Amino acid sequence: MHITEESSVDEFPVFLTCNVTQESAKDVWFLDSGCSNHMTRNKDLFSSIDTSIQSEVKLGNDCKVTVSGKGIVLVYTRKNEERNIYDVHFVPGLKCNLISVG
Repeated sequence: MHITEESSVDEFPVFLTCNVTQESAKDVWFLDSGCSNHMTRNKDLFSSIDTSIQSEVKLGNDCKVTVSGKGIVLVYTRKNEERNIYDVHFVPGLKCNLISVG
C-alpha cells in the first residue's frame, strides 16, 4: 500500500507519505514532526509500562485524549536489530502509532 496525502491545517502545511507492505498497521510507526510525544494505542507493544501515569494530550484536530500510561516499546529495524523507544505514551483512543521527531 502506498499512501500520500497533502493538506493544510490552519497555517501549517502538512505532508504525509507512507509505504506500507504489512497487512496490519498495528506495528507501523509514523514519524510526526508536530507530535510532542511518542504515542501508541497498542498496549501489547510495551516491554514495560507504568499505568499510574495519567494525563491528557491534545491532538492536531484539537481533540483531547487520555494517556493511560507511559513506558518502553521494543521495535525492530530493517536489519532486524532491536531498538527501544522510551517514554511512549499509551493512548487507547489513538488511531495510529506516532514517533515524535519534533
